[in-house]
Amino acid sequence: TTGFSPEKNKIIEIGAVKLNSEMKFIGEFSQLVKPEVYQEMHYITRKLIHIQMAELQGGRPFPIVMDEFLDWCGEDCVFCTWGPLDLMELQRNMRFYDMTPLSDKPFKFYDVQKLFSLAYEDGKKRRSLEYAIDFLQMEKDIPFHRAFSDAYYAGKVLEQISLNDQSEDKTILHNFSYDVFNLPKKKSDEINIVFDNYAKYISREFNDK
Repeated sequence: TTGFSPEKNKIIEIGAVKLNSEMKFIGEFSQLVKPEVYQEMHYITRKLIHIQMAELQGGRPFPIVMDEFLDWCGEDCVFCTWGPLDLMELQRNMRFYDMTPLSDKPFKFYDVQKLFSLAYEDGKKRRSLEYAIDFLQMEKDIPFHRAFSDAYYAGKVLEQISLNDQSEDKTILHNFSYDVFNLPKKKSDEINIVFDNYAKYISREFNDK
């Protein structure tokens, strides 16, 4: 993203990898998004991702890229992200362009950052993606901090977590997260689930406190 406040933060690149049910790589997606609202980028973002706004002029508008991305994902997919914020930002941008939301209520996704902590640490620490790659002694063969490369490394970590989870029912992978960009509108859509060491309750919206 451009790296500004939530109101001004606009997506400038979408990158992803696709894994099958056995966590094996089967596809990749990478597209630049042409800026249509803000013609500048936060200087820290520019320094991290090594891309200039002029390069983005060769990209395409967000709605077109997003439609292609969703077609590439397919209907029966589960999103996997490093941390809980990417889907929130994606949907903020979709709402800005009046696109159909990913869901009208909370939905499951894999927070690979959380799964890494559950698999290898205390379940509470939240490490950087590069820390996880170093911890697992994986080769760093492409630079970090670009949309596709970070998706690639997150996919590699998820693949390794799955390989190391030797329990018959893949216990670690039972720890789904829930995106709450759209909260439940009615009681029947509320989320109330108990994991091994913690529980999660996502209530419906109320008109007042």
